[in-house]
Amino acid sequence: MNVRPSAWSVLVGVLAILCAHILSVLQGWYTTYTWIDIPLHLAGGAWTALAFFYLQRRYVLLFSALPFLFSIIMVVGVVMLVGVGWEWFEFGFDYIFVPEHAEWRAQFGLVDTMGDLLADVIGGALVGLYFLLNRKQTRI
Repeated sequence: MNVRPSAWSVLVGVLAILCAHILSVLQGWYTTYTWIDIPLHLAGGAWTALAFFYLQRRYVLLFSALPFLFSIIMVVGVVMLVGVGWEWFEFGFDYIFVPEHAEWRAQFGLVDTMGDLLADVIGGALVGLYFLLNRKQTRI
């Protein structure tokens, strides 16, 4: 079975995660339901990996010939890069735009940040393993 992500699946997933995040901030769900951050970061990591596979299949034709270990390291690296970028965005948003609204803060400390990054990596690694194990084995 050759699994291929589509542009629509990537776009819809990213928009759904973004809408869930905005709704969680505005409704105060991050402080009421502290666990809601975990599934959003799992989904964010998963959709980052999905976007990675969409872009590599669309623009890098030789990717399927790369070794499995190198491929999974690339996927996890891209997911980590996007996750760190998102954490920087949360930090900037908290301390520049809403310093007077503590209930709107997305950063609750270093433990929260490390948990977010771990959830990103787990979500991305699961999708990465799924796509890499189900890719069609082709040789150059």
